[in-house]
Amino acid sequence: MRRILVLTSILLIASVAALELKGQSGYLLLRLNGWSIETSPSFALIALLVGFWGLQFLIHLLLRFIHSPRDLKQWNQRHRVKRAQKQLNQGLITLAEGDWKKAEQLLAQSAGHSENPLMHYLGAANAAQHQNADDRRDRYLKQAHQETPKADFVIRLTQAEQQIGHHQYEDALDILLQLKNERPNHRKLLQLLTQSLSTLQQWESLLELLPRLRKMKAFPTDELVHLELQVETQLLTERTERGGHGALVKQWNHLSKKQRHNPVLFYHYITLLLTVGSREECETLLRKEINYQWSEQLVTLYGTFSSSASSTLEQQLNSAQKWLALHEDSAALHLTLGRLFIRSEVWGAAQHHLERSLEIEPGSATYQELAELMKHNQDLAAALHYFEQEGALLRGDEQPQPPVNRYLPSVAPAISNESE
Repeated sequence: MRRILVLTSILLIASVAALELKGQSGYLLLRLNGWSIETSPSFALIALLVGFWGLQFLIHLLLRFIHSPRDLKQWNQRHRVKRAQKQLNQGLITLAEGDWKKAEQLLAQSAGHSENPLMHYLGAANAAQHQNADDRRDRYLKQAHQETPKADFVIRLTQAEQQIGHHQYEDALDILLQLKNERPNHRKLLQLLTQSLSTLQQWESLLELLPRLRKMKAFPTDELVHLELQVETQLLTERTERGGHGALVKQWNHLSKKQRHNPVLFYHYITLLLTVGSREECETLLRKEINYQWSEQLVTLYGTFSSSASSTLEQQLNSAQKWLALHEDSAALHLTLGRLFIRSEVWGAAQHHLERSLEIEPGSATYQELAELMKHNQDLAAALHYFEQEGALLRGDEQPQPPVNRYLPSVAPAISNESE
């Protein structure tokens, strides 16, 4: 319409200019109901042009009047969206700064007008989480789901993670198990599920999950190894507590050959077996394992338990002396020999091996054994000396003990009292 008016205006102006240039005179007479108007052609053309533009202006005003409510609404909407985006940016910055209360206010109050309400509600839920406001947190997550139902997975995953953060492990586990049916290979989901199952000590479920954790590389390799050791040691403990010797041996036999030769698992198995099985059985298993692969930890354990059968003590001494030919510089082996000779009441040999152990590597257990030996031999000055050395070592220096894996529970009292 505007283009037509412009072209018409140009045509009329050109006509007026042509008439004026040619110098043509004349007039235009209009009569209507007794009225008459006489004017020049140029003026008439100019009046017509003004009329056209005046009519266009009136039409424009009329259309603006008709559409003004809709335009005002659109303007308000654009303004609210722009304001919501600004508050989203400010809220996320405030959230990163740790001002939880202000961040929650900024993110929540403008979520209804935002083009991305999910970000508002997730951020507000995070802020409420840091204020221990679980009810508000869950309400924001519910609103996020209502606004963006397609983001249901990430919303529920966020809720489970926040529940874990507040030690609501059972609630989190319920959500995670549901999500696992939807996306069983999601790495973040698997990590949270592992954390929940471990905390709730659901070792059977965690054992079933291990193959998928390895397949999806949900954790670094060393962490997966530690996790597997933790699961297997805890299952051995559970079986022992519930079913005694038979259940323990059955669970042990379910392990692979590689697992049964793992030093951590084997050590744990022997300490449990000592509480429910015979000492002769433990001696045989320990001896075979040490012959299979040398372990200072197992050698130390070999000297800490005794049996009523003299043949067992004799077998222990024979085995330890054979190992000495290959491991002369083993402080653990000399400590074990010292303990075995004490039980055999061969005091000179016991003192020799304990002193040799101290020469190789000082340890509080060795000082304690020597102090007790000197006390038995009525050499109180020497006994006091070794007790003082033990105290000095414990106060100021690192104690050279056999490595203790963090997944191992406490050794049975019958063992720990002797090995400390």
